[in-house]
Amino acid sequence: MAESTESILTSLTAKMTEVLTRSQTSPHPPPADSSTAPIGIKLDGSNYALWSQVVEMYISGKDKLGYINGDSSQPPETDPSFRRWRTENAIVKGWLINSMDSSLIANFIRFPTAKQVWDSAATTYFDGTDTSQVYDLRRRVTRMKQAGGSIEKYYNDLQGLWREIDFRRPNPMECAGDIQKYNSILQEDRVYIFLDGLDDRLDKTRSDVLQLKPFPTVEQAYAHVRREDVRQMVMTSGAATAPGVVMASKGIKADHYHTPSKTGILSLSNGKSNPSSKSKAPSDGMKCTHCGNAKHTRETCFKVHGYPDWWHDLQARKKREAPIIDDSTGRAAMVTGEPSLSLTSQVESSHHPGYSHQGDNWAWY
Repeated sequence: MAESTESILTSLTAKMTEVLTRSQTSPHPPPADSSTAPIGIKLDGSNYALWSQVVEMYISGKDKLGYINGDSSQPPETDPSFRRWRTENAIVKGWLINSMDSSLIANFIRFPTAKQVWDSAATTYFDGTDTSQVYDLRRRVTRMKQAGGSIEKYYNDLQGLWREIDFRRPNPMECAGDIQKYNSILQEDRVYIFLDGLDDRLDKTRSDVLQLKPFPTVEQAYAHVRREDVRQMVMTSGAATAPGVVMASKGIKADHYHTPSKTGILSLSNGKSNPSSKSKAPSDGMKCTHCGNAKHTRETCFKVHGYPDWWHDLQARKKREAPIIDDSTGRAAMVTGEPSLSLTSQVESSHHPGYSHQGDNWAWY
């Protein structure tokens, strides 16, 4: 008898353990009480516009929107559906109360239905004819500027203000054609406002957006400007590592021009050539076996490996900015800002007085 009782107890213990283990490892745990599900915003009296939109979306997602817009009206107490309505009304009312600041709850807790709570909050904290709020929103829009900040923050701040204005001043048109035309005009005005607040460095991009056909929406204008802003940032960050050439021109009275001894200097002497300057130029005995010029080898010769991107621009700039011939003024110098890529130039004078540079030697270093 004792053995039989022990066997029964062992079997019951094994079954209970199996049931508990199965419930703990089940991929579908029982749903939590939906009436206590939190809403990620609290009504504090100053944020009704945003709060109402978030709460309305939340309740609509639970398929209970009728309890705040009047579609699910209260049935008679004798109706079989009354108990279900009372339960769901209490759940929606709980969502509304739990999404309010604790200091406001006492003002709404005694309303019997969720719709009364919702309507009372709208009456208390929102008045669609409040012209002072609309004025403040429009004033903030007109004063909004990028002011050196990020494009994203500037655009998001504008959109937030525009959403508040739209909430208080919805589209007044009724016909579909009129609604579309009104929205098109509104979008065009907002593109102008968005472009006007951009930094001056994006002036060319502003002009490009205004020439787009068809005229863009504010979202499309933002996307266009953002792409250009990203491109400028990439180019600016790349300029710190790319070889740069700086032109410096200054009128200095001097008897002769001294060629710096530092590798990476391109010097141009305007006026009569100085014989001593050629002898002072650094010489390391290198000579290219391809082009025959000195100061570089075949491994670094431009003619073999190709000219850099800035070569043609540099040549065009030299022609455009050729200094005026003067015996006493007008010294010019080009300095490369990248030590890994340097330029050397051998300037030879012509037989006639004045500026000439015959046979410049260029090479990769």
